[in-house]
Amino acid sequence: MLSESAARALLVLHTGVGLAAVATGTHLVIWLRRYLHGADGRRRAMIKFAWLFLGFQLAAFAMGNAMYPTYKVEVRAAYLENAPAIADAEAAHQRELDKVARREHATADEPTATSELVHRAAQAARWFDVKEHWIALGILVSAAMLIVLLRWKREDTPAIGPFVLALATIACATTWLGAIIGVLTAAWRAV
Repeated sequence: MLSESAARALLVLHTGVGLAAVATGTHLVIWLRRYLHGADGRRRAMIKFAWLFLGFQLAAFAMGNAMYPTYKVEVRAAYLENAPAIADAEAAHQRELDKVARREHATADEPTATSELVHRAAQAARWFDVKEHWIALGILVSAAMLIVLLRWKREDTPAIGPFVLALATIACATTWLGAIIGVLTAAWRAV
């Protein structure tokens, strides 16, 4: 298990690499689409982006797995699946909101029901695990897409083009899904 400061630093790096994966995957899909519609001179660039995409996916996945034990203990068990911790955090948050409201001569919002917060936290933990499975599948699809892209020539077998585009789109979509769920989970509670 990583120390909390090492996990935080790795989380920042993981986020940056994940963002690079999203960007290169999206770029690859756009270029593949243009290539299928007749744009020439992009084959080498598409292969380069496919390699970069797979590399960024693998790097982000490895970093995520390195952080996972710390997340499991420090975030999931200590907070997301711990109703008393959620209640304590919500009570502290409400006290701070009340202080601000008194200082600003306003009324504080009504607190969210603790049972609702516990339910949301448990959902966040489940979505985080679902994300990991989709990311793993996306990496496999990305590798398959790269293999096909390396062997495929549009002039010889144009019918394979939509298949390659579909693989790239699926891999890119899983990366987007992982990024969105990861950011939302980290916004809820991060290491």
